[in-house]
Amino acid sequence: MYKLANTIRYFLLKLPLSFSLFLGYLLGFLFYFNFHRRRIAFKNVKMAFPAKTSREALRIVRRSSYNLGLSIVECLIAPRIYQNITIKGEENIEDNGGIFVGIHSGNWEVVISAFSQRHKIAVFANSQKNKSLDGFLNELRKQGEIRVCLTIKELINCLKDNYLVGVVIDHGAEKDALMVEFFSHLVPTPKGAVYLAKKFNKPIYTNFSFRTKRFSHCSLIGKPIYPEGKEESQILRQLNSIYEKYLTDNPWEYFWYYKRFKHKRDRDVIVLNDKRPGHFKQALSLVKFLSTKGYELRVKIIEVNYRNRFSRILADILAFLSPQSLLFSSRMLSWLMDKKTFDQLDRMHADIVVSAGSFMAPVNRLVSSYAGAKSAVVLRPNVCLRKFDLVVIPEHDRVYAPNVVNVKGALFYPEGTEEKGAKCRDYFNLSSHKKTALFIGGPLGDKKEFLRKLKDFIPSFKKFLQRENCKLLLSTSRRTPVEAEDYLEKEFSGFFDTEALVIANRNNQDFVFEGFISLSQYVFVSSESISMISEAASLNKACVCVSFVSEDDKRKVFLKSLEEEITFLDEPYDIKSIEPKDSSIFEHNLKVLEKPLNRLF
Repeated sequence: MYKLANTIRYFLLKLPLSFSLFLGYLLGFLFYFNFHRRRIAFKNVKMAFPAKTSREALRIVRRSSYNLGLSIVECLIAPRIYQNITIKGEENIEDNGGIFVGIHSGNWEVVISAFSQRHKIAVFANSQKNKSLDGFLNELRKQGEIRVCLTIKELINCLKDNYLVGVVIDHGAEKDALMVEFFSHLVPTPKGAVYLAKKFNKPIYTNFSFRTKRFSHCSLIGKPIYPEGKEESQILRQLNSIYEKYLTDNPWEYFWYYKRFKHKRDRDVIVLNDKRPGHFKQALSLVKFLSTKGYELRVKIIEVNYRNRFSRILADILAFLSPQSLLFSSRMLSWLMDKKTFDQLDRMHADIVVSAGSFMAPVNRLVSSYAGAKSAVVLRPNVCLRKFDLVVIPEHDRVYAPNVVNVKGALFYPEGTEEKGAKCRDYFNLSSHKKTALFIGGPLGDKKEFLRKLKDFIPSFKKFLQRENCKLLLSTSRRTPVEAEDYLEKEFSGFFDTEALVIANRNNQDFVFEGFISLSQYVFVSSESISMISEAASLNKACVCVSFVSEDDKRKVFLKSLEEEITFLDEPYDIKSIEPKDSSIFEHNLKVLEKPLNRLF
């Protein structure tokens, strides 16, 4: 490797610069068409500039690739282009040396070599895996009159001798590196430069280089930053903010192929909303389960609309055919989504994409493929299960696969129940008396059977309230028939044990369901509503499932899976005989999800 590199350098120093230019562009072309590297660079650009479209991000990656190819060639012919390097801010440098801080922008190696022609420069050399290449690079640095330090002790001696010590702060973070904000992400940032500056009371100079044309560069040297009286994290944040501004103006100058954000402590989560409240609630519940993993989650909700019915069908086909990672998926999304939806999806970054239901599953697949994100779906998708990183499906659906987690009931994460209970207490002016909540859904099929059984149940329920000395909190759902609403109003509006009666089709506050449950000792729920039963049971209350309909096979399996968690009540509604049980559904689901959620980080 050493001899080959030296031979190439020898000829490049003799041949016309136009040949070096051609070779640089050829290398850049090869870098850009390395799919794996291009994917990393694209993802990093979108992390730094999420508002840029996929086309804009790819243009930055392409230009950055060509700049990288040219930079490699320039390192071999550095003496030939020194005269093309302009250094601005040189007057800021003091005589007592300091820390010369940079990032991998422009051509750091060549610029610092040119700078070393007039100043004493030392660098700490990080060893390359290939020893021959490592020796060649260090030889180039020495030929550029840069002092190469192989140990920290040598570097410290240079500082004491008033050298400018060149250090980059965007690569090679230590294990105990500080998490410092960079483009709004908390990333591990090397603190060696700041540590040395503080220990030896040396100023820090920022340096940003950028290409002005072909083999010409400009280097900007900032005013000295004095470390005295400042925390390391404060100085590092100041340095990162300086480079954020430079890169915002010249994003193609950065080496985006490095996994700068790989160990960041935050995650951008996109939640796809199909405008079905039950699905959306389960998707948000999964996000809350994710929040238990110790990362800062930054959640963005996008309401998704297809162009037309044909687009919905086409989405399933494209999602099935798309590979795990494909930048072209962005173009596919433009075919399927309406303009508003696509604009939102195109101008965002995602680490994790979450959705619920088959309607959103193909969009989840395509968005995660284009964004290089992990994908998680709740409920069974139409798309092949193995296309997703995590699939959360209720036990009663009886679907099994390596990436499937089976939970009990509909996924629900109880949160803020006490606050919602307080809202209910204030809104309905509730007493401190013991309470029972009753939630009535609607018929799955035969409305007459539903109404008949409801009317059979209510007299027994009233006796239960009186016997247990409980006040009533009653709510219907949007599926409750008008006849049932009228009957319940007639029975309970003047009933002395009624403290709150909510008809959901007329006025339904978002705090009612969980608020009523949090205030109640007993909770009665009609059996046809999987979501209401699951949520009530997840809140660890004594839950009684009341049957007003003939359940289909799916609901029978669901209710069977909860037989140890809840109490069942059917005709003749002998409430005297029931013994409500305390449920632990939430604890069960939290446990089964604990390890599988790690797949998303």
